[in-house]
Amino acid sequence: MTSTRSTKPGPRERLLATATRLFSTDGIRAVGIDRILREAGVAKASLYNTYGSKDELVVAYLRSVAERDRDLWQRRADLAPDARGRILALFDIVREQVEPAMPGSCHLAAAIEFPSPATDGERAIRAAVADQRQWVAETLRSELAGMGLEDPDNITDLADRLALLHDGSVTAAMLGEVRTTAMTARSMAELILGMVTDPT
Repeated sequence: MTSTRSTKPGPRERLLATATRLFSTDGIRAVGIDRILREAGVAKASLYNTYGSKDELVVAYLRSVAERDRDLWQRRADLAPDARGRILALFDIVREQVEPAMPGSCHLAAAIEFPSPATDGERAIRAAVADQRQWVAETLRSELAGMGLEDPDNITDLADRLALLHDGSVTAAMLGEVRTTAMTARSMAELILGMVTDPT
């Protein structure tokens, strides 16, 4: 006699999947924990046993989306011929049609919702946002160094400019102007990188 194990996701997976869908569409503050529990089909005790609080569930959501965004970039970067192409891949993925939301948007939205964190939970949320933004900055600095730049101050300055341009691309895309703004931002990034590789 053989037995089969259920393939139904457990409470942790259902909570994260439901929270990800709701947070990305309706916002973090607007979604109450009771709604998450109801739509996930999970008891309140399971939330506290797995994540501990809504804030920790938000952190898990942001980390999960960050991992997805990094994987999206890595797949594009692996196809790029050089460091310049890997930088431009950060701008290319803004146009990706993926769920739960466009790359970069979930973290910007969370930063807007928690501008002045007042509790440990809110500070943990902002830390998750900062971690993803730090990844973007570090990726830019690493790839700029890969292009042959050696002056640390110059690398940091260019990385900051590109990060600001990337933020603008994501923000405009969140307002519904995905294709035109993403292409414009990419073109501006190409111009900046062109000045680095061919300053004449």
